[in-house]
Amino acid sequence: MSAEYKDIIDGCANWERSAQERLYRLFSKDLFKVCKLYGADTQDAEDMLHDAYMHIYKNIGSYTFTGSFEGWLRRVTVNCCLQTLRKRKNFTQLGDIPSVEVEETEMESGIPFAKVLEEINLLPTKAGLVLKLYALEGWSHSEIAEELEISIGTSKSQLNYARSVLKQKLVS
Repeated sequence: MSAEYKDIIDGCANWERSAQERLYRLFSKDLFKVCKLYGADTQDAEDMLHDAYMHIYKNIGSYTFTGSFEGWLRRVTVNCCLQTLRKRKNFTQLGDIPSVEVEETEMESGIPFAKVLEEINLLPTKAGLVLKLYALEGWSHSEIAEELEISIGTSKSQLNYARSVLKQKLVS
């Protein structure tokens, strides 16, 4: 871990405004992209990002300096997004991600990544959410099941369903 990150973490743990601002400037763009994956629209994603940063500032002292700090920030942000969705009593608020900046990269299949994300957002809500958590966030089925309050089998079946629909749409 760099000395800069350690200084920022220590400063945020002590509620130093300048450290909080540095943390925000360093990571807000990437964390906003995460929020756009789960928010219904740009305003919703901005609200999720705000909530995530408030949670990060309050709990940064719990970061143990093991593992990637960026990974910890992303995990906290995803959890805050899921908490927002859970408060809505269902996962129907997942929206498109029209303004997420995606590099013009292609998947191994030659399909542009932006097209893959567009198709993921057209999936049924729960299937799309499971696919995002599994494929984009790297969560295990047991983590997804616990977070979404579904069985591991349901998580696996939703993932398989999402993959088959995507394969059908993207390959044809």
